[in-house]
Amino acid sequence: MYHCEICFYMITEQDELFEILKQLPQFLRYSHEFHKSARAEAEPAGRADVILADVRQTDAAETVAFLLEHKQKDAELIVLADQEQTALLTTKGDAEEITDIWVTPLTEAEFQFRLTRWQKTYKMSKDFWQTQSYLDTTINSVPHLIWYKDKEGAHMKVNETFCKAVNKTMEQIEGRGHYYIWDITPDEYEKGEFICMESEYEVMDKRETCIFDETVKIGDSMRELKTYKSPLFDLDGSVMGTVGVAIDVTQERLYQQMMIKNANTDFLTGLYNRRYVYEYIDKQEDGHISVFCIDLDHFKSVNDIYGHHEGDKALVLTAQTLLECMPEGLIARMGGDEFLVVMVGARTEEDVEQTRKMIKERLDGAYAQNENFQKISASVGAAYSQTGQETFHHLFHKADEMMYREKESNR
Repeated sequence: MYHCEICFYMITEQDELFEILKQLPQFLRYSHEFHKSARAEAEPAGRADVILADVRQTDAAETVAFLLEHKQKDAELIVLADQEQTALLTTKGDAEEITDIWVTPLTEAEFQFRLTRWQKTYKMSKDFWQTQSYLDTTINSVPHLIWYKDKEGAHMKVNETFCKAVNKTMEQIEGRGHYYIWDITPDEYEKGEFICMESEYEVMDKRETCIFDETVKIGDSMRELKTYKSPLFDLDGSVMGTVGVAIDVTQERLYQQMMIKNANTDFLTGLYNRRYVYEYIDKQEDGHISVFCIDLDHFKSVNDIYGHHEGDKALVLTAQTLLECMPEGLIARMGGDEFLVVMVGARTEEDVEQTRKMIKERLDGAYAQNENFQKISASVGAAYSQTGQETFHHLFHKADEMMYREKESNR
């Protein structure tokens, strides 16, 4: 996909070598430009991508030093030198800046062979650059955390999202382990719910992609991650590390919890609703339950006299009082001014009656303390399972009937 323009600059007195260079085949999406001079010149050396310098008729060290001074930073320098010059150049301090030295004399076939081999290597480096560019662009455009680790857990490469999450640069992260990157101590790791390293070992052991729910500490908060981890294989087929992708689902989990809560609770009082009561009952293995139905007497008068806002306060007060006096029960608002308490476990008739009276006394006492609620009282009906076989519907119906009998009596 990339396009590569290569500017060749050859320094030689042999026209036949330059002609062979100009006949170098072009790969697809490659274009060539050729320049030549008998002696090294600064201007063409500064524009060239590849310099081929035949130094046999020159002071090799001086020519190479001149070209290294004037060439582009990433330009390649190939030197054609005899045996004696080669020995001299390879011992100098700037030898590492020379791309290659071709020992002369060379036949035309040898020169052409070396050119072809260099060309393939050059193309391979550009292909590698393209692959690296594809990888970096892809992982850095993804809004999820991506990392590559060796088998000891050191991070060898990460994306920009990962860097932002841990507030560190790629240079700071490279080669470092879990504790440093996530700013936690081994003691915190042992006490927490972190399973990052354990999951890495599982992936390497299974040699397949695995999915995990993981918790990590980012800054001062704990984040929920859905991670996808795969093994990385070495040349011999052994596992050399892992690659991971993590999606931060913390907010999504909070939304899920909020949706579940909204579906199961009453918006005004925060108590469970009728829907959740039946769901809760279906999950109970113990058939012994006690049911308390509560209804507010004269509640309508509060709405009529003081308005619905004050009526809402009475409902909230009812919910708070029930939560305080029945902390072990399931407390629900069934609708309007009707409430329900469910207790799981075997109880005697005396226990249930004492609890029923206690609920009424606590509610009536709470209403009496508010000037606007003094006309309100609570009617409470109760029913309990004697055998553990009675259905909730049957017990609810009995408690409801008792509650209405009490309401009629209060009137």
